[in-house]
Amino acid sequence: MKIRVYHRMYGCDTGCCGHAIEVDGAEDDDSFAFSHPGPGESHEEFARRFAEGYLKKHNPKCLETIDWGTLEVDVSDD
Repeated sequence: MKIRVYHRMYGCDTGCCGHAIEVDGAEDDDSFAFSHPGPGESHEEFARRFAEGYLKKHNPKCLETIDWGTLEVDVSDD
């Protein structure tokens, strides 16, 4: 299973943004949140926190099997 946390806009021309979760290449419509890393929080910490919150709600058994040592973070300038 591959989980991707990514930044995206919300709606057409709203100017609002946040993050969403994609699991194995498909975005879950319920995953979008108007959230960003908190003060002093790294992109890695934020991505893990966001993914853990999603998994706790949607697939808690899977959460126990995640190897967080394989976490990859790619931050774009966009």
